[in-house]
Amino acid sequence: MLSTNPHITKIVLGITALLIGFGFTDPERETKVRVAPESEVVISGTTNVNEFTCKYNLEELELPIRLTYDNKAEQIQFRNAQLKLANDCFDCGGKAINKDFRELLQTEKHPQVELKLLYVDPPQPDNQEIGVGMEIKIAGVTRNYQTTLYCEQQGNICVDGTIPLKLTDFGLEPPRKVMGMIKVHDEIKVRVALQLNEI
Repeated sequence: MLSTNPHITKIVLGITALLIGFGFTDPERETKVRVAPESEVVISGTTNVNEFTCKYNLEELELPIRLTYDNKAEQIQFRNAQLKLANDCFDCGGKAINKDFRELLQTEKHPQVELKLLYVDPPQPDNQEIGVGMEIKIAGVTRNYQTTLYCEQQGNICVDGTIPLKLTDFGLEPPRKVMGMIKVHDEIKVRVALQLNEI
């Protein structure tokens, strides 16, 4: 049974929105999507003295993304709706902070952050919010969530949202720097702003 995190709302997973936008007419279907270059995936956080922002280089994303799903009576079940983000492709603005970020995520042992879509509740007419179940894997630790997705279709599929997470939920200890005087706070945020095309 999936756990519910009340702090996680308006989770955006672009592949979900794309499938909503193009509809579900077959009981089983395979499709491919491509992420437009103006899209963004950003991980941000704060310390007791400042903030940090790490932007993913989407040019390194393996494309196109292939999806397979079944249209069930109550939920749309997904088999391989997974987005893999290499830790080394996040740029935090400098060599030192990039190194700290990769060490925090235990990149040597676990080189990727993974987002996996499990299911989507069928969308309702004139309602841009739907229930989703998803799996997030960081540093080799996987957590399941039930939450709400907000999506919008304007020509292409355009989605924008933020996922608040806690480092300690994934077995990560918020690091301290400069003899313990600088401490990273437990909560981080993952912002996803995607424009997607079915190909």
